[in-house]
Amino acid sequence: MLPNTAVRDAEAVLKRLQGVTPLGQTFSAGIAAWDGVALHEELIQAADDAMYRAKRHGRNRVERAWSSAI
Repeated sequence: MLPNTAVRDAEAVLKRLQGVTPLGQTFSAGIAAWDGVALHEELIQAADDAMYRAKRHGRNRVERAWSSAI
């Protein structure tokens, strides 16, 4: 969770973290930005969906949510 952070800045933080993940481990992440309207459950679901999309597209990736719900 990175409140008050632009999506591009959140993506940069996550990519930096990928570079310092220990012991050759990897991780995938999903990013969703609150539109001021969506419920927190919808926001979390959008980020979760983006994370699973990252895993399907090769793992060790960062994907943005592009849902109309957010």
